[in-house]
Amino acid sequence: MNFINTDTSLFGTGAWRKGNGVITPASGKPNVLLCYPKTGMDFGSTIAPPHSLLTIAAPILEAGYSVAILDQRDKPITRDVLNNLISSDLICVGISTMTGTQIRNALGIINIVRELTDGSVPLVWGGPHPSVAPIETIEDENVDIVVIGEGEVPFLNLVKTLDAKTSLHDVPGIMFQDGSEIIKNDEPPLMDVEELLPVPWELINVERYVHRDMYLRDKTRVLDLGQTSRGCPFNCGFCSSASIRQRKWRDMSVDKALDMIERDVHRFNLDGIWLRDDEFYIKRKRAHAIFEGVVERDLNIGFYTSGTRADVLNKAKPDELKLMRRAGAHTLKIGAESGSQRILDLMQKGTTVEQTIEANLKCKEYGFNPAYALMIGYPTETFEEMDQTIDLAFRLRKDYSKAQTETIAQYTAMPGTPDFHMAIMHGLKPPKNLREWADWLFDDYDFEGRRSPWFTKRERIYMGNISYSSILSNAFENVSGTKGNWLTRPIRKAGASLVGRFYRWKLKNKIYRFAPELGLVRYLRQIMFYGKGANPFTTWAKYIGIHLDADEQRQGIQAKGWSR
Repeated sequence: MNFINTDTSLFGTGAWRKGNGVITPASGKPNVLLCYPKTGMDFGSTIAPPHSLLTIAAPILEAGYSVAILDQRDKPITRDVLNNLISSDLICVGISTMTGTQIRNALGIINIVRELTDGSVPLVWGGPHPSVAPIETIEDENVDIVVIGEGEVPFLNLVKTLDAKTSLHDVPGIMFQDGSEIIKNDEPPLMDVEELLPVPWELINVERYVHRDMYLRDKTRVLDLGQTSRGCPFNCGFCSSASIRQRKWRDMSVDKALDMIERDVHRFNLDGIWLRDDEFYIKRKRAHAIFEGVVERDLNIGFYTSGTRADVLNKAKPDELKLMRRAGAHTLKIGAESGSQRILDLMQKGTTVEQTIEANLKCKEYGFNPAYALMIGYPTETFEEMDQTIDLAFRLRKDYSKAQTETIAQYTAMPGTPDFHMAIMHGLKPPKNLREWADWLFDDYDFEGRRSPWFTKRERIYMGNISYSSILSNAFENVSGTKGNWLTRPIRKAGASLVGRFYRWKLKNKIYRFAPELGLVRYLRQIMFYGKGANPFTTWAKYIGIHLDADEQRQGIQAKGWSR
């Protein structure tokens, strides 16, 4: 096949347009402006390309419109930056957001856009959170339209409709307000993944997303290429995939997946890739064929994937696993979730603790590096069961020295998940509006009991200590090794290694009930990742249980409206 050797020095600057099959800089300002806010977890190799925007930009470009993407994790999205991209040619501004901190940052961006456009340009919200909580989203004064679910087809139809100034009632997959009435149009069928267009890499500065990876440590040019399949047929109680993608797994053909991988590996001179499929290995014959193609095309890469189930891995035959390894499979991210079988059953995981232990030994036998996701704090969960989860993490590491635990996250009920209503039955009072959802964080302390009301304040602090200690014991060291140059990287990693050893010792011995130093860690993290500059005494005081009242002032911009 022919490879594009485009000069990447211009990538990610201004608006782009597609003509005669080639994406080139547009002469004017964009017809569509897409923004990706900071997530609160933006450090080193955790910063992946904004695929949620790239995938919806591709059909917009194909239809002849010019598009610009702004990624706040790459560069600040300031008033001047936005003003330079706004003109009378602007049809709409789109923003993608997950639940939590990204909403707060999105509102900051959208406030500026609303002011600059005087309310004349529609503000379109999409992504995981608006898809599962569309009503709370559309009710916000800085939201005009919500795209629900996968956005490639609905957003393209929406742009065409706004451009032609025809009725929004005819656009499937969106929600909007008509006067005081909220209108939700019918949902379109899920798209055929085979019809996905190539990633329009020109819209971003690709080099900003090529990393020395936290998993593929012997690789220096690793890039997240996106998905070769979508969806998950399982029904885990904590996951919103079932709601957004209807528990349907859809795959790209083997040839198309291989062409995508080969094209981008050569185009960007990569030695490692990440495939973010929810369940890459679920159809083992397809995965096997892709591995054969990677070997036959002599790509010589390392790779890892997002979704691996222990029970699926355990069914793989020796020849499949050997080919996987030969193709470059390095890290398998496995959702172990809990060391308590009762909790696994409660969350409808469909796996057992023994299957996770078996999968770990299989990884050891064939040379894969497993990275496990764990969580604590499910309704009715006891601290004895949480200790079982900690014990499982260290059992896996004892059985196989290369096994990693990413974090032990705190269960946070999310709208659109199967167990959301169970959490409400146990006292959860979910946020009532978009701005309240901005503080819905799965990896921070829950001092007020908003996210885990079934535990006492003291118990919630213990859980926060476990979560923070797990980050410092493993993930912090891994990510630190991806930052800096040849001189500073070893120093960073050496310091992080000392921190990691200390917190592994504390966790292993269940010393999580007294950890006053984590108040300072939390304060520093608030500044670095969440953009909050709270008084350090306030942070520490909350940690030790002193109640301090704070009056949070919010400033909203009254939308002046745009003609429908």
